[in-house]
Amino acid sequence: MINLTDLRDAGPPGVPEIVAALEEEIVSGHWPAGSRLPSERVLADTCSVSRPVIREALRALTERGLISVSAGRGSFIRALNPSMTAASVDLLARGGQVNARELIVARSMLEAETAALAALNRTDEQVQQMQDLLKVFARSAMPTTAALDLAFHECIAIASANPVLQLMFGSIRNLTHAIMLRSLTDRKVAAEALPLHHVILMAIADQDPDEARRAMIEHIGTARKFYGPDLEIPLAEVLRTRAEETPSLSAVLRTVSRSLTDGAPG
Repeated sequence: MINLTDLRDAGPPGVPEIVAALEEEIVSGHWPAGSRLPSERVLADTCSVSRPVIREALRALTERGLISVSAGRGSFIRALNPSMTAASVDLLARGGQVNARELIVARSMLEAETAALAALNRTDEQVQQMQDLLKVFARSAMPTTAALDLAFHECIAIASANPVLQLMFGSIRNLTHAIMLRSLTDRKVAAEALPLHHVILMAIADQDPDEARRAMIEHIGTARKFYGPDLEIPLAEVLRTRAEETPSLSAVLRTVSRSLTDGAPG
């Protein structure tokens, strides 16, 4: 986790580093919504940079929807709002505003139609790639299986031939990886969900959009049946709990959990 003092001690930072540090302070709740940021002069002194550098960093935070600037009054923290065009899903997750149930609902809506389009638009080469991924998946162990699971769903998004759906899938990629780790470390979820990979693939290969859609909804929805209280808990916290319950995978689970709280790559 980056903070302003670390930046100063490491030497004069650039705008990207200052933006990252300020964003972390905001998302972590250190500066709650509605509070006023320190002045440009104070921030410049804290980071050992010029005020124009701070001004550029504040402009970037404004564009991301994290702060608002009031002439003559200063900069104020905005509440993270999912409807903000500048708000990313990862940013909301880092603020603890995304739980498993919400992600399952969103994935079901997005990936069901993506699978249906993939059934209509897929190429023979893409079907072969999906088949190859599932063959390797069957011979692999965690955490590799989670990466392969993600790759399989990503292939379906690409096969849809819809760049907007591909972009939307990319926006929840880190969260999807996280929830896959949760599911694949749960025997009940895995036992029911994994066979549906082949049902989805067969429907796509047969160019049957209705069956592809149905199978994808069933596949993603399996988690609702077995997650229990985890459905309502922020994903990062869910993974931390799974790490305690699954010692052999604790390192990877904690790493992905941290990626949902400090913005590191997942």
